[in-house]
Amino acid sequence: MTTTYKTKTVILCIVLLMLASCSKKPEFISIENISIIGSENDNLIVGMDYMVYNPNNVRTKLRQSSMEIYYKDSLVGNGFLNEEVILSANDTLKIPVTCKIDVKALHTFYPELLASDSSKFDLKGNGRVSFMLNSFTIALDDQIELNTKKAILTEIEQRLDYGENFKLRSISSNRLPSLRETRLKLRMETTNPLPIAYQIDSLKLNFYLDERKGSVAQWSLEKPYGQKPMESQIIPLEVTLNNLDILKQLKFSWLTNQKVNFTILGEVQVRIQGYGFKVPIKDRMEIGL
Repeated sequence: MTTTYKTKTVILCIVLLMLASCSKKPEFISIENISIIGSENDNLIVGMDYMVYNPNNVRTKLRQSSMEIYYKDSLVGNGFLNEEVILSANDTLKIPVTCKIDVKALHTFYPELLASDSSKFDLKGNGRVSFMLNSFTIALDDQIELNTKKAILTEIEQRLDYGENFKLRSISSNRLPSLRETRLKLRMETTNPLPIAYQIDSLKLNFYLDERKGSVAQWSLEKPYGQKPMESQIIPLEVTLNNLDILKQLKFSWLTNQKVNFTILGEVQVRIQGYGFKVPIKDRMEIGL
């Protein structure tokens, strides 16, 4: 009985070794069904199917797979398959994979990505497959095409913000009260944090002493301003206040504190490669009497 058991064990081991020695390496076929699923924080979520063929007569296991996403040799994202997947014998398996592309990592390439409806990204990686006593690595080297315009435009819109990109600063003003009007000199500092130039098409401001009542002054940009990438500039403003309108809304606290508080509401309209963005303005400014 013992001899028979040992003989069977030896035969089984020999058979397994023979099968293992005859085993073939599973093959990467292609990446298919590529789609942008959505976004999460600053990441673009991309779904795709990883196609693998198992040429063996028995099933194998894909234990792990990882990939990196490049745009023009710059690493911009990655994806992982951490769950074990069974590859059926003599069959091609479609494995869903989710990848993340860091939109901020694409900043340098914004101009060309916005100009294209389909941009090519390189995928590189490997998968680890176990077959009986053997272990294989499946190399991945492929290319996919994505339209990243929407994600980039969303990122730009989030980064165009009053307080960070546009900020009003007071320079000087005439003293109140005078006979007819007060001229208020201001400046707006504009900062472009993007690696792409844009144009300020319009800039409109309304000055209020009380938001529930009418504005006491308005100002608008006379001509468009060009804003270079990663630079700041100053736009000078001169606002004329009607002293009669101001006196109609006079508060005793102004005379006591020797200052007037203005609420400034408005909007900046920015154009980047044909795409328009609106940045609301709300600020407060204190002027001494």
